[in-house]
Amino acid sequence: MKVDDILTEDNGWEAVRRWLDKLFGLTTDLPSKLKRVKQGFDEKTGEHVIYLEYRAKAPFQQALPKPAKVKAIPDNQRKKK
Repeated sequence: MKVDDILTEDNGWEAVRRWLDKLFGLTTDLPSKLKRVKQGFDEKTGEHVIYLEYRAKAPFQQALPKPAKVKAIPDNQRKKK
């Protein structure tokens, strides 16, 4: 499948997300996400700039467990012996 074929299907952002999946070889059933984080205009270069965030899970990757919450007590509040 060519890039031009992908970009003409569905809406544009969905096509970009699927193209990134294919580019990085993540063709599993695990969902990927693409979102526009920020956009602006670069006055130095005269270019419109869009920052994207692409997230995907590879089938062999496991999520790390959340670290245990530790309640820190400031030195001035500790009980003195």
